[in-house]
Amino acid sequence: MHNPYVLPWGTMHRSITRYIRSSWSAFRHPTATQRVLVVVSLVVAVMTVWEMVIYPAHYAVTALLSTVQVIAVLLIPVMPYPMGCIGCLAMLIAMLIPDPSGASMLLGTWECLFCIGYRSKHIANLVWPAAVIAIRLWFSLNLRLQTDAYLFLLALFLLCYAGGALLKQRQAIIRSEHDALLCKQAEQRIAFERRCTSAASLIHDSVTNDLVYTLLALDNLMSDVDDSVLRQMLGTVRDRSSQTLNQVREAIRVLDGDESAIAAEEDRNFTSTIREQAREGDRYLASLGFSGATHTALAAECTGIPVGLRRVILGVMRELYTNIAVHASQQGTYDIRMSADGIRCVIDAVNDVGAATLLPDKPTSRQGLDHHRRIIESYGGDFRTNREDGAWMLHIDVPLNPSSPLV
Repeated sequence: MHNPYVLPWGTMHRSITRYIRSSWSAFRHPTATQRVLVVVSLVVAVMTVWEMVIYPAHYAVTALLSTVQVIAVLLIPVMPYPMGCIGCLAMLIAMLIPDPSGASMLLGTWECLFCIGYRSKHIANLVWPAAVIAIRLWFSLNLRLQTDAYLFLLALFLLCYAGGALLKQRQAIIRSEHDALLCKQAEQRIAFERRCTSAASLIHDSVTNDLVYTLLALDNLMSDVDDSVLRQMLGTVRDRSSQTLNQVREAIRVLDGDESAIAAEEDRNFTSTIREQAREGDRYLASLGFSGATHTALAAECTGIPVGLRRVILGVMRELYTNIAVHASQQGTYDIRMSADGIRCVIDAVNDVGAATLLPDKPTSRQGLDHHRRIIESYGGDFRTNREDGAWMLHIDVPLNPSSPLV
């Protein structure tokens, strides 16, 4: 008949195998606590062996028990609880042997009790410090040692066990806080992904569809227009709308987590992209009657720039051209200078402020440059604007290869 109180051999084998694997993993990848235990175990083992040499045991069994405790102490970093129990048990048996000499085994017992408390999972493990204190107290009474001086030694056994238990509790609190932080980060990541999905859906359902409708309307309008100048202007608007549609679709792919869109952006040449943006911006402002130019001094080896920093630099350039078109004076001039040497990127812009805007009903979010300012400063860059004597000025200085954003 099967005894329910006896574990089947298969269960015992799996438990032992699992424990050996975890011990081997701890040996290969030690934690900070295990590294400290290695040092302490080596010191305790050396001191115990030194006591065995200085005070040789009269009985072979006493020397054997001291050796067992030394071996247990050396194995404590890998198997703290079982080796701690073996080390304490060796000391308890040795105290029952009437040997007037031999190692005291105090250091090893203190470490073993600490490890038992550190790995204790049940209050019943208090039997170990209680047994050690009882046997030591019995030993001191037999030898008629001074009780007051010996009580402090007995208290150390309980303190070592309590120290291990407190360390275990502290590590459990740290693990709980770490798990809570991981859970919070996972929740934030899920919320961020939901926001990205909602943003992608909103952009697709509104902006993309409206741009497609605009392109179709422009195509129909251009087919009915005979004026070449007006046709050219409509063609410019159509091309810009088509380009915007492509950028919006690319933004949707990025929000949806399309790695190919991100990789394609990384493969683009930063220098050629900036120059193309500068030429397009100057043409756009010239078509609106503005005078000025963008001057670029870009090194060919501008590589390794983070995708987020590429986007914000291009975004600043687009924002500059839009702000000039809306807020600058057509009677004045604008000047944009951008330099990049592969290490830093510097942008300086100045334009005359107009008395009235070209687009008075343009919706304003007041988030354009402020948004770019926050991102550039997160990469360790400098972003300054100033308005003086009817002129608006901007200065940006940002490293092109920062180690990581600060936020």
